[in-house]
Amino acid sequence: MSLKEELSKLHTLALQALRNGVIISDSEGKILWVNRAVNRITGYNASELVGSAFEVLEPEDMKTQFTEIWQKARKGTPWTGEYLIKRKDDQAYYEELTINPINEGGKVTYFIVIKRDVSERKNIEENLKVVLQNLENQYTVAERARGETAAILDATTEVMLLFSLDDRLSWVNRRFEEVFVLRGEDVLGHTFTELLDHFRKVFNDPQGIIDRFNQAFREDNYDYSEFVIQNWPIKRDLEIHSSQVLDTTGSMIGTLFAFRDVTKEREVERLKSEFISLVSHELRTPLSSVSGYMDMILDGDAGDINEEQKDYLGVAKRNVDKLTKLVTDLLTVSRIEAGAIKLNLEPLNLADVIRDTVENLRPQFNLKNQHVTLETPNEDTSVNGDAERLGQVFTNLLSNAQKYTPNEGYITVKLGVEEHMIRVDVKDTGIGLTKEDLQKLFTKFFRSRDSEAQQITGVGLGLWITRSLVEMHGGEISVTSEYGKGSTFTVFLPLQ
Repeated sequence: MSLKEELSKLHTLALQALRNGVIISDSEGKILWVNRAVNRITGYNASELVGSAFEVLEPEDMKTQFTEIWQKARKGTPWTGEYLIKRKDDQAYYEELTINPINEGGKVTYFIVIKRDVSERKNIEENLKVVLQNLENQYTVAERARGETAAILDATTEVMLLFSLDDRLSWVNRRFEEVFVLRGEDVLGHTFTELLDHFRKVFNDPQGIIDRFNQAFREDNYDYSEFVIQNWPIKRDLEIHSSQVLDTTGSMIGTLFAFRDVTKEREVERLKSEFISLVSHELRTPLSSVSGYMDMILDGDAGDINEEQKDYLGVAKRNVDKLTKLVTDLLTVSRIEAGAIKLNLEPLNLADVIRDTVENLRPQFNLKNQHVTLETPNEDTSVNGDAERLGQVFTNLLSNAQKYTPNEGYITVKLGVEEHMIRVDVKDTGIGLTKEDLQKLFTKFFRSRDSEAQQITGVGLGLWITRSLVEMHGGEISVTSEYGKGSTFTVFLPLQ
């Protein structure tokens, strides 16, 4: 075999090995040779194609277009295109076709036609189009939602700023710019440290704000709320809230701080407290005088009175005492809110304080034949406290237990030591509380809607005062209850 024949054989083998279909035709489009890939792609074998016009492999709906393509190809213009076509077995597929004219001596003598099945690629492209369209739709919806959310947050009266996980300011609303006199575009991307100079200018207690911010950055699940004072550019009372922001997967994306202007609310509260304090103070003196004169009359200091007169005066005296207690409670609330109550702290044996309170209330327990038990531990129960205020705490708790526990019921006061705290449980077998009542129990002026509880007098200040006094001692108070079976109030106070 000559070298020319050997090279021709190698060329043929190479063309047969190609994955793409190769067709060689003469200048009129008559097929002269095809490789094996043509059969795999079109379903036609070589014997069916060789000697036939190329039209047999053209799509029926593109005959006119291919007439123009061949006219240009015969003038030496190559062509490449894609279209949907059917195999011999009518199975549709996407084909990429390239027609390359072979020019010899200025005349086209042959055509090399390359056929490639691109169905898989076209399917991928179509799927990508669908995916991209879905993503575009989702993006449009997300952008619309983002825009609406931004508009809502900009319209709110609260100042909002969001710090990212690396403590950089990532978002602020318009109210932030108005209250703190800073443009968002000037501070976004800045770290908290870079904003400190401005914070020191704005707030009355900048270090307190700085400490709170830093603590929120350091600690997980650190949410807090408190009042701060803004000095610049105008004086405001602000309530600051902090909370962590999570994405839909539950992962933390940053820390949100919100400032609410409560200047008017605080002023109203201040005026209300002043009014209550003034009225309560002015009422105490005449009430004390009325109560004192009633006691003197009932004791016979003003002469003898008959039984009917005693009954009338007794009713009046009880109502004066109730009014006096109400005035005292209102005055206490006002002083607590104004921060005017100063504790006279000294070492106290809490067991002795509670024992004295039980004995002071013994006549009330005896009126209902109630069984009162005091359980004290062997350990030291000394606290650093104000004897009068702690006495007020346990008087309120035991008085409530006495009022809401039926005749011949049981009241138990149990002291115990847990780590560095003294625990006091005041347990009764009274009417108990509903779940709804438990949620509001320590709020001012709360009264249960239960019909049985409504029959017992009170204005709903005692437990609010009790909680405030316990917290002023560095303690905590909580309650557990089962409706119809009784309640247990638990007080924790630090050991001395």
